[in-house]
Amino acid sequence: MVTDNMISNNKISNDLVGIAGVHYVAYQLAMRGLIAMPTIRNTSGIDIIVTDPLTMKSANLQVKTSQKKVDFWPTSKPQKCIQGKNCFYVFIRTMPVQKIFQVFLEESEKVVSQVTKNVDDQIKRGRQPFPCWYLPKEKQKQDLLESKWKQWRPIT
Repeated sequence: MVTDNMISNNKISNDLVGIAGVHYVAYQLAMRGLIAMPTIRNTSGIDIIVTDPLTMKSANLQVKTSQKKVDFWPTSKPQKCIQGKNCFYVFIRTMPVQKIFQVFLEESEKVVSQVTKNVDDQIKRGRQPFPCWYLPKEKQKQDLLESKWKQWRPIT
């Protein structure tokens, strides 16, 4: 049942956008022959558990989705971010003009490192901490993160 608080002024609620992002990632992974199991919504941190049936390697994904072309995504506080060698973040943004999604993949340690630096910097400046991950400004680095997503499979 769709309620008024899910869609208002033709803008979809952040909850629905987040769910759509998780299912989009699961679909993309399934099309690569991977087993992608979205978790229930109240599972802290992990949105998708992925297994490669050929290698039996697995990984955990946290998906962050925006319905706009953004250059940052809010995250959990650094101490609550998922971490580990088999944990990754998938960042999705909508490209409204092209009507496509742009997807980036980053290792959890790199995300947590950047989020920690951002929060520490905000505190030093006397600002309220806003944990978030920023997309690199350089196109080459953005392309690398996009390429990582397109080729990614669990390897640990």
